[in-house]
Amino acid sequence: MTEGNSRPLGGSDRWPDASLWPDAVIEETYVDPFGLVKFWEQWYLDGFVNRGQGKVKCLVGRPGAGKTHVLRYLSSVAGKRGFQVARVDVSDIKVAAIDDLYREVATQINWDVLLSRILVHVIQNELGYPEFDRDPASFISWGESIRQLTPNFLRRDLREAINKHFQQVDWYSDFAMAVRSWILDHVSDNPLGGSAEVAWLRGEKLGASHRKSMGTRSNINRRNARLCLGSLASLAHVAFGQGLIVLVDNVEVMASSTRVENRPYYTRGSRDQAYEMFRQLIDESPLTPYLMTILCGDEDPLSGSQIGFPSYPALWARLETEIHSDKPNLFADWVSLDALWEQDAVALDALRERWLRISADWWVDADGNPSGTMQPLGLEWGRPRRMIAELWTEASVKGGDAW
Repeated sequence: MTEGNSRPLGGSDRWPDASLWPDAVIEETYVDPFGLVKFWEQWYLDGFVNRGQGKVKCLVGRPGAGKTHVLRYLSSVAGKRGFQVARVDVSDIKVAAIDDLYREVATQINWDVLLSRILVHVIQNELGYPEFDRDPASFISWGESIRQLTPNFLRRDLREAINKHFQQVDWYSDFAMAVRSWILDHVSDNPLGGSAEVAWLRGEKLGASHRKSMGTRSNINRRNARLCLGSLASLAHVAFGQGLIVLVDNVEVMASSTRVENRPYYTRGSRDQAYEMFRQLIDESPLTPYLMTILCGDEDPLSGSQIGFPSYPALWARLETEIHSDKPNLFADWVSLDALWEQDAVALDALRERWLRISADWWVDADGNPSGTMQPLGLEWGRPRRMIAELWTEASVKGGDAW
C-alpha cells in the first residue's frame, strides 16, 4: 500500500488515529459494522435528506470503537454523491452556540464554486438555456457568439431571471440578498465584486456600509445562524441536487468537568447553550430540508446524568430510545457503535484481515524493528482498538518479519 516506513496511518506510537489518515486509507481500512453507513446512505442520503427532509443522529461508543472512522468514511461517500460535507471537531474548536457551528461549516465551503453553480442554474432554468454548462462568466460571450444575441439584452434578461429566481427561493432574507449580490456582481463583470458577500456568508463581521451595499441588515449571529445554516443546505441542493452533511466529532468534551490543555473547556452555561443548540437542530429538522447533522462522541460521558445529554432534559427527551431491544435499531437517533460490533462478528473478522493486510509499514520502524509497544487494553476501549492492540502485541513478540 505504501513505500518505506512513512507511517501512512498517522497517530502516535500507541495507536493509529483515524482523524489523520488520508482518504485512501480511510476507504481501504473501513469495514461497515451492521451495515451502518450503507443503511444511512439508503434511508437518509437517498431518502429523508435528498427528498427535502432534515435529520439529526447521534453516534456514540467507547474510545477506539471507530467513530471518527465512520464519520470520515461517510464524509467520503457523501462527497462523491455531490453533498456538501463539513466536519467539525469540537475538541479543537469551541462550538457553544449555533453561530459558532455555522462559521465552522461555512469556512469549509467553496463559495465561489457553489455560487457559480447557482448562476448556471438560473441561466439554464430561469433564462431558458439548458445547453449552457460552463463557467458562468463566459455566458455573455457565449450568447453573443453561439446565439448571436446582443450583450446588453442578454445582461438585462439575465438580471430579470435572477430577480425572478430570488423571489421564489425560501431562504433567510439576508442570506438570499448576499447570494443575489454576489451573482449580480459577476453578471456585471465587476472584477472586485463578491469578496464582501463571501465574507458575510462565511460569518465574518462586516461594517454597516458593506452590509448596506449588498442589502443585508445584520451580520450572522445567534438569532439568524440556524436560518442561514438551513439556507445553505437548500442552496447546496439547488446547486448540486443534493444537500449538506454536518459531522460533529468528539462531542464528549462538552460533558467533561476536567480542564485539559489545548482543549476547549465548557462551563455549565456554555454546555447548556450547546445542548440547547442540538435540541433546536432536532426540533427544526423537519423544517430544515436537505440538512443532516451527526453528533459523535464517547458514550459514557454523553449518557452521564450529571453533565451529559440527560442533564439537559429537553435534549435527552428527543434522543432517548424508549423501546430497547437486543438487536440494534439503525432508525434510532441514538446509535451505539459498540452494540453494532457486538452483533456483527463477520465485520470484526473482516476488520482483522484488513489490518493484517495493510499494517506492514505501521508495525515496524525504519530499521525493521517493531515500532513502540502497546499493552493489552481493557474493556473500556472499543473492539477495533483492542484488536489493533492485540495485533501490535503479536508483532512485537514475533518481530517485524512476522508481517
